[in-house]
Amino acid sequence: MTIAEEGRTQMRYARLAGFMYLILIAIYLLSVWITSRFEVPGNIAETAHRIVGNELLFRFGMALGSLNNLCAVLLAVSLYVIVRMIDRNLALLALAFELVYAAAGTALDLISYAFLNQQMGSYSSGILNASQLQALADLHSFLLATAMNIVTILYGAGSILFFYLFIKAKTIPRILAALGLFGSVLVPLIGFAGLILPNPSKLLQLGWLPLFVAEMSVGLWLLIKGVKLPQQER
Repeated sequence: MTIAEEGRTQMRYARLAGFMYLILIAIYLLSVWITSRFEVPGNIAETAHRIVGNELLFRFGMALGSLNNLCAVLLAVSLYVIVRMIDRNLALLALAFELVYAAAGTALDLISYAFLNQQMGSYSSGILNASQLQALADLHSFLLATAMNIVTILYGAGSILFFYLFIKAKTIPRILAALGLFGSVLVPLIGFAGLILPNPSKLLQLGWLPLFVAEMSVGLWLLIKGVKLPQQER
């Protein structure tokens, strides 16, 4: 492949990566907004009642979350193509982290769907009383929180490597790459804190903010400007 062909390939995948960054954020926020409307903290019976009232919408919100896994794969492959010429081994490692993250997210979704079917079946049939339903919901919440902390660590590890390679490549503004690297370092720390602390504070989630801003900014940059190609540096 010639330099010109490689440049055109990088530019195409840069646009795709920018779009994937933005669509991932949009899908995630919409999914959380939909599913959170049904949740009544500490009252699984009322939560189940709300879901039964509009189960199709709740499942749509969950399906949007599952779609994120596919988008995450497309994003990871696109980023790999952009930075592979800088350090192929690190790019492959970053890609591997993100693919494992997507696979773990898919497994997490399967667990959530299984619990949803169990909870809805138990609620509709009356097999389990309110306390038993709450115990089932608590188990689901524990598994969900633990799995989320693990996938957070995986996602952060891949993101660290990708933004580090962006800094080395100088293909996007360094301030955006540096902000992305800083935010990516915080994310695994949030995951480890969630695994270590028995009752982690919800304020820990604020640690996602720098990466959120970085991914929004980088997504827009890649979608509109693309990447700075090697021949443009001469």
